[in-house]
Amino acid sequence: MKRFLLFSLLFSTSLFADRFPELQKQLREAQEQLEQAEAYTPEGYAEAAAPPGEGHMTGDWYGWRTCLANKGVEFISSFVTDMVGNPVGGKARGFTYTGSYGLGMNIDFEKALCIKGMAFTVTAVWRTGTSLTLSKIKNQFNVQQVFGSQTVKLDELFLYQSFLDKRIVLKLGRLDAGNDFLQSNLYYQYVNNAFDGNPVAIFNNFAFTAYPNATWGAYFAVGPFKRVLGKMAVFNANTNIAKNKYHGINFTFKNTNGVIWITEWGYQVNQEKGDTGMPGNYRVGFLYQTGPVSKFLNGTVRGDPGFYVLLDQMIYRPNTCKKTNRGLTPFVALLFAPKDKNLFPFFYTAGLVYQGPLACRPDDSVNLGMAYGKYSSDLAKSQRRAGKEAQNFETVIELNYWIQVNKWFTITPDLQYVIHPSGLNIPNAFCLGAQIGIVL
Repeated sequence: MKRFLLFSLLFSTSLFADRFPELQKQLREAQEQLEQAEAYTPEGYAEAAAPPGEGHMTGDWYGWRTCLANKGVEFISSFVTDMVGNPVGGKARGFTYTGSYGLGMNIDFEKALCIKGMAFTVTAVWRTGTSLTLSKIKNQFNVQQVFGSQTVKLDELFLYQSFLDKRIVLKLGRLDAGNDFLQSNLYYQYVNNAFDGNPVAIFNNFAFTAYPNATWGAYFAVGPFKRVLGKMAVFNANTNIAKNKYHGINFTFKNTNGVIWITEWGYQVNQEKGDTGMPGNYRVGFLYQTGPVSKFLNGTVRGDPGFYVLLDQMIYRPNTCKKTNRGLTPFVALLFAPKDKNLFPFFYTAGLVYQGPLACRPDDSVNLGMAYGKYSSDLAKSQRRAGKEAQNFETVIELNYWIQVNKWFTITPDLQYVIHPSGLNIPNAFCLGAQIGIVL
């Protein structure tokens, strides 16, 4: 598939509102096809070439897009909007719009300067609109995944280098941690921020970054054996640099919470060349934030660990579709962290994604998901001591239908039900709306 699709990973989540789902879906599909067509390679952005104008609303720019791509320069832009209302429940009823426009450039130095395996990437974003969650419902998990950092921001800025036929990948610069950890193409089928991009509790518990809030980092990935992928990284843990007033250009190396060390190891089922079985992914990860963390009940401690489990496995595929992505895939993401200093010591998302429900619509999908976040019992104790209502849990159930109108245009009618908003005595909210995505 396209290099531009692989590059589209750069249009990801914000710190509290996640990635462009259309671009992310295309990226993961491209990676799966590449891994089936070639020897296994870790994730990267500078992969196999394809007609540059394909999949863009603006086409090939009268041949200029192809000309630039042949010289190693590619541009990508996209727009995603979430329009959602809550006719029932929440603190108040209403309707809001949020929008996210992304722009980026990738330079393939192998084509431009004959430097094998090297590339340079830069991305930026402009976000607008108002959050229904913040303005009306007052729940925890944002019902519009493209809300967050409502301003113009510089995002990623990094060098990429691969070795040994892409079995080893390095990245160095301003990175979004959420692009490479705790993610799956399945998550981008949803509109609620609890699912889309990354399981959202990671942002509530740690100084973990995602689109459009990058931080200094170094990333290493290796495929030591067939079907096995290991990832390791270190990121500067400074949430202050994500503030809108800096517009993504606060390049300080200083930190407020030390650094985040993270590693993730995965086993990929039926994704090698020649495999005909149903694909699956089984992954575990561990992270550790080194800086000082305030405890809910008393004092401050240094260091905060966490771990997670991500599982997905296709369980049904039409007999006539063994070489396509059509089929039913359940998934689950489980996150764990100490209760004395983390808002969500236990959080999970689980769902069913049925891609290609109709033979004539192989790129559509029906998506059902549930997210559950259990607030810390230590936090609840501190709230009761202060005479406040203690937060318990929040649950979100989402059902949508992803309509792939063409290669560059998607519409996703969406239903959500928010149970126990913010874990407080707020009426359950029923939301309905739609997401529209355009690759420009």
